[in-house]
Amino acid sequence: MTVIAVTSDLHFDVTGALTSPAEVTQLLDRIAASRPDALVVAGDIGHPLANFRACLDLMRERFARVGIVVGNHDVWREQAFGSEALWRHELPKAARERGIAWLEQETMRFGTTGVVGTAAWYDYSAAEPALRQEPAFFAAAKPRLSNDAYWIDWRMSDVEFATELRTRLVARLEALERDPAIEQVLVVTHVPVLEQQLRRNPEDFTWSVANAYFGNVRTGQEILRFAKVRRVVSGHTHYSLHASVPRPGMPEIDAWVVGSDYGAPAWIALEV
Repeated sequence: MTVIAVTSDLHFDVTGALTSPAEVTQLLDRIAASRPDALVVAGDIGHPLANFRACLDLMRERFARVGIVVGNHDVWREQAFGSEALWRHELPKAARERGIAWLEQETMRFGTTGVVGTAAWYDYSAAEPALRQEPAFFAAAKPRLSNDAYWIDWRMSDVEFATELRTRLVARLEALERDPAIEQVLVVTHVPVLEQQLRRNPEDFTWSVANAYFGNVRTGQEILRFAKVRRVVSGHTHYSLHASVPRPGMPEIDAWVVGSDYGAPAWIALEV
């Protein structure tokens, strides 16, 4: 049996304003004490890049195998690098220099289990369906509801970026579905992708709009097509959630959201 520890939303910050080095170290020590076979992180590791690198160093000191996806905070612009440079070059470089799997492009294998990951990004498909608004509405509302509007400076729209990541993920899942050596797949995303991972509050208009930036059910619909996918773990929303997702004619998916919050990082252990 293989045990994979999954954490998310560490928000490692040497100043201690978000999650302090001591709090992250304590979490990683607790995980290491459970002796998992690998650690996987579902994004929002640390910002700026110096914090991101320092957090990866703590992981690498404790775990032989580590895989990561990044979150929206990880690609916030900084003085030395814009969001595009961070996403395309600096963040994957930091991971690979430390022997850490960049799950956006790499697959981890544990016997007959494959682990893939993606930031997933939000494409507004998780907004309350009754709103019936076009993407332009959510793009215009974003500065009032998400700091990403101020801190992400690439030229891609949210829908364009989400589509890029979804296309890449689907191609990898198709390859694993054809691979006779793989019997089951764990998908790790930063943004929740399944309806069962979301909290709905249709009576609250602001909540209903804000969900546009907290999920990507269009990517989830693609994931549901693949029979080998048995677990999906996400972060981003800072609440803890566990649900079973039924699929006609296929095995259920065990879905999680890791309930890490600022100053209170959390983790789960998955037996595969």
